[in-house]
Amino acid sequence: MSALAVGAEAEEVQCVLIPLQDSRLLLPNECVAEILPWRRIKPLQAVPSWCLGILGWRGETIPVVRFEVLNEHADARTNEGRCIVVMNRAKLPIGPSFYAFAAEGLPRLMQVNAEDMEGSEPLVGPADTAAIKLGTEMVQIPDLEMIEREVLALGIGR
Repeated sequence: MSALAVGAEAEEVQCVLIPLQDSRLLLPNECVAEILPWRRIKPLQAVPSWCLGILGWRGETIPVVRFEVLNEHADARTNEGRCIVVMNRAKLPIGPSFYAFAAEGLPRLMQVNAEDMEGSEPLVGPADTAAIKLGTEMVQIPDLEMIEREVLALGIGR
């Protein structure tokens, strides 16, 4: 149940639901720095296929991650989306302060409570912490520590 760090004192957690190609990510609201309309991403040479390239944002150079590819859930590398979700580094004490996810639709805010977390399903891929059913749809809770380690290994940013 701790995948979203729902504490005993917290009855609800504000979250952001991010639409991907064939699934949705659920993240605590405080992990999201900003949601941007799609912008040109500068491709890089010699990076894993899950890294679409880099984006200049508020004086920072941040890598843009295609979560579906990192999570071994999609083979095709698509270089476009509907928006970009800039993430705050949340788990590692070192590495770039920000990175971004490519999203296929507009993210939306939602409240998640402890009861929602009880029905976790088997993991979908290596970059997941859990999969849960919210209403009628399954959503993935990403393993932010694993993702941040992969972003750190790229050597991009500070």
